[in-house]
Amino acid sequence: APIKNLHGVDSLDTAQKIRDYDGEKPLCMFLGLNYPHVPYQVEEPYFSAIDREKLPQRIEHEQCTNKAQMLDQIRQYQDMGEYTEKDWDELRATYLGMCSKIDEQFRRLCQALKDKGMYDDCLIFFFSDHGDFAGDYSLTEKAQNTFEDCLTRVPLLVKAPKENVSHALGISDALTELIDFYATAIDYAGVKPNRTHFGKS
Repeated sequence: APIKNLHGVDSLDTAQKIRDYDGEKPLCMFLGLNYPHVPYQVEEPYFSAIDREKLPQRIEHEQCTNKAQMLDQIRQYQDMGEYTEKDWDELRATYLGMCSKIDEQFRRLCQALKDKGMYDDCLIFFFSDHGDFAGDYSLTEKAQNTFEDCLTRVPLLVKAPKENVSHALGISDALTELIDFYATAIDYAGVKPNRTHFGKS
């Protein structure tokens, strides 16, 4: 069911800090949001934003072969056998509603930067650490040692400063990990790290 309020960081406060920024020092902000994440719950209007009738077909575990035994063991432990397809659809729609809320919060931040006249000058990273089964393979949450697409194909977006022409733009099919975020950030900043690291820009 929808809930009215969730605790945690909100983009409204962050957007206001951007609008109040006096420009005296360089601005670096990190906004760590808990969504989308268990528990599967989100307030309106996001709860009702996803049309349950238009969800893509779920990957059912009965259709899969040669998967890690770990998935079967997690499935037994989670004991979701009584979940109907309608229950799974509700869980998936709620999860996507949580994603929709993140989209809106990110839009607010970008709009605050535009209102302040800073957007074109900013380097912006948008990323996630993992995905969620959200019903695929008849599972919820994640498993750290399996590499299904729903867990690993997560957003990594980089918006370069408008005047920065030294870096390639476009879409990459390369495998990236969060360790690469640090290398990319210092590359854009034009500084050398003062410790050993193993990321790739």
